[in-house]
Amino acid sequence: MDIDTLEDLAKELKNDENENVIELFEEYAKVHKISEDKLEQILSKEHDCFKCESCHKFYCYDEYSFFDEKCIYCCDTDDEEEF
Repeated sequence: MDIDTLEDLAKELKNDENENVIELFEEYAKVHKISEDKLEQILSKEHDCFKCESCHKFYCYDEYSFFDEKCIYCCDTDDEEEF
């Protein structure tokens, strides 16, 4: 799989069928000599790709909660566990 641009990376990271998104993310950061934090910022601002701090998958804006820094699916799970 060739990932040449950040746009390609964002598409692969948000692909539900891709199970090794963290490895892809880390490898891209390493190869392009960019910190993971900076890469995460660029992906979120420019490519609608946000990393969930809970399940470590990537989602688009509509599936992400900025307040919790989690995807809406993890937020829903957390809410259910409180009861």
